[in-house]
Amino acid sequence: MRRRLADLIARDWIGLVVEVVESPNECELSLRGEVVDETEKTLKIMTEKGLKVVAKKGRSFRVEFEGRVVRVKGELIAFKPEERIMRGLMLLRRAKGVVV
Repeated sequence: MRRRLADLIARDWIGLVVEVVESPNECELSLRGEVVDETEKTLKIMTEKGLKVVAKKGRSFRVEFEGRVVRVKGELIAFKPEERIMRGLMLLRRAKGVVV
């Protein structure tokens, strides 16, 4: 599981199907769709109801990856995509206790 999570953190999220499973904003819960863009602080998700922008921090995401479903805390991915991809394994080691 740890290796799969490291691979997920260290890759581009555009094209992945995600669902918001924890959020301080009730309207974001169960929001599900394909990631169409990503910034340092947000994911842009195309849902059945249109484009939604969701903050990464303070949320947990259920992600379909390599035929499995993985749950990821937003704090693990709250970096510029290019930085996160380059530092994926290092981030995982530094974020012990944040993985759910």
